[in-house]
Amino acid sequence: MAAIGRVASCVTLLVLTSGTTSPPFPSPQSPSGDFCSRLAINSGIDKPAAPDGRTEWTVNAMNFGQRFILGGSAATGVGVSPVEPATVEDYRRLENMCMPEGKGAVCKLAGPVIFNFTWKGRKIPTPMAIGERATILVAGTRTTCRSEAPPST
Repeated sequence: MAAIGRVASCVTLLVLTSGTTSPPFPSPQSPSGDFCSRLAINSGIDKPAAPDGRTEWTVNAMNFGQRFILGGSAATGVGVSPVEPATVEDYRRLENMCMPEGKGAVCKLAGPVIFNFTWKGRKIPTPMAIGERATILVAGTRTTCRSEAPPST
C-alpha cells in the first residue's frame, strides 16, 4: 500500500526563450479588459477588481482538502516569450522579467510579451499589449496578479 502523500508544493520558474505560436494579440484598448483580467479568464480564475478599477486577484493552486486532508502537490510555472518575429533586443528585454524570489518568483511584465502561465496542468499563454504592465507574484502555491497603471507620458 502506498503511504498517504505528504503535502508538497513545487514552484517552477520557467523562463521560456523559444518562440511559440502566439495567441491572438490584444490591442491596448481591448474590450476583454486589462492583462490580469484576460489571464484570469484564460485560466478559469475569478477576477475581483481592485478599488482603483485595475484587476487584482490571488489564487491557490491547491484547495483546502488537497493541502490538509488528502495531501497532494501542485506546480505553478511562469515565464515569458517574445512576440514573433522577435529580435535579439526583444530577447534581452525579457531576460529579467521573471526572476526567482524566495520560494517563488516575481514577474514584472511590460508589453508586448507573451506570458506563459502553467496552472493546474495546463500551459496558458496570454499576450500582453504594448503599454500594458502587470506584476505576477508566485509564493509557494499562491499566485497573485495585479495590473499596473500604464507609465505616464
